[in-house]
Amino acid sequence: MSKFSLCPLPGLAALLACAAVLWAPAAVAAEAAAPEMAASAPFKHYQGWRDEALQDWREANDRVGEIGGWRTYLRESRQDEAVEQGHHDHHGH
Repeated sequence: MSKFSLCPLPGLAALLACAAVLWAPAAVAAEAAAPEMAASAPFKHYQGWRDEALQDWREANDRVGEIGGWRTYLRESRQDEAVEQGHHDHHGH
């Protein structure tokens, strides 16, 4: 007689333990009720893309010139950066 067939209980116990571990999540999932939808549908208020009406490029260039040209945009962007950096300063810490 072989040494493996003398005591089949440890092998049987291990097999049953593995089976219990595999079947337990399925049993719990079957018992769990489906959650109710508390959130609204994500596309309920979606608005599709709408092209803006085209404008005359000459008028757009004139408008940029009236407000100070590209330097005005540069100045505005630097002010925005300064404000953002002011919020992130740690004053030497």
